[in-house]
Amino acid sequence: MRLTASFGLMTLLATAPALGADAWSIDHDQSDLTFEATQQGGSFEGYFGSFSADMRFAADDLDNSAFDVTVDVTSIDTGSRQRDRELPKSDWFAFDAFPKATFKTREIRETAEGYEAVGELRIRESAHEITLPFTWDTEGDTAEMAGAVTIDRTRYGVGQGDWTDPDAVGHGVTVQVDLTLSR
Repeated sequence: MRLTASFGLMTLLATAPALGADAWSIDHDQSDLTFEATQQGGSFEGYFGSFSADMRFAADDLDNSAFDVTVDVTSIDTGSRQRDRELPKSDWFAFDAFPKATFKTREIRETAEGYEAVGELRIRESAHEITLPFTWDTEGDTAEMAGAVTIDRTRYGVGQGDWTDPDAVGHGVTVQVDLTLSR
């Protein structure tokens, strides 16, 4: 009996720190996941209409804060029918094989400007570490998160074949996160 009680106490203590960071839910009506890229020298913007996240964050408990984000890449919209018809194809996102992209943090740390989320971004079959600088403002049970990071789309196999030419479509894509959350 004493062994069972000790094991139970050890289990509770081992999991207690993970409960320290607050769980946050995204208000999708007030949140956006957008991007900016270039095509033939001109910039264009787009967005992902469907994404979800398990978000735990507390400024005073960054060790137990974490983001686990899933983006439905099939929900992409660039505002151009011609461009949007190409994106499901194998040279781009290959929707049939890879309908989701994910970002899972390894670490969240404080900076002079706010915070950084360091983690693995997986698109298609490629996964690379990125650092997303962001701000987080909490007022009561509501929070605003804003951040942006520029990624090289070719590292993830997005835009293959003729589309690897940066004069056709720029390699850099800036992803912008603007979230309203509640706990």
